[in-house]
Amino acid sequence: MASHYVPDDIRGFILKHIASVAQIEALLLIWSSPEERWGLPQIAARIYTSESEAAKALDGLCAEGLLVCRDGVFGLNASAENVEMIRRLQEIYARYLIPVTDVIHSKARATHSAAGQLRLQGD
Repeated sequence: MASHYVPDDIRGFILKHIASVAQIEALLLIWSSPEERWGLPQIAARIYTSESEAAKALDGLCAEGLLVCRDGVFGLNASAENVEMIRRLQEIYARYLIPVTDVIHSKARATHSAAGQLRLQGD
């Protein structure tokens, strides 16, 4: 079902850069209001998650090169190409929330499945 609503290039961007719904929410929040001074407590409150979960999401986005943190303030650090992908991702996410989250969760399921297979092979 997700394949019908999520274009292949957006799906690829999600699979490459986004590991959780918290990450997509944080990225789109910062993208939508880049002039704001986004600290961890403000982001966690706006995306309705704990500060520890938000910190994990933000660390991942910084590691992917999509965000940067300076003096506790997070901001967009994306290339021009990624900015366009984020803009399109926001449009698709606003219209097709469930299919986009299905793509994110499919990535997590694939990772867990692969880990389970490795455990079975080791036994």
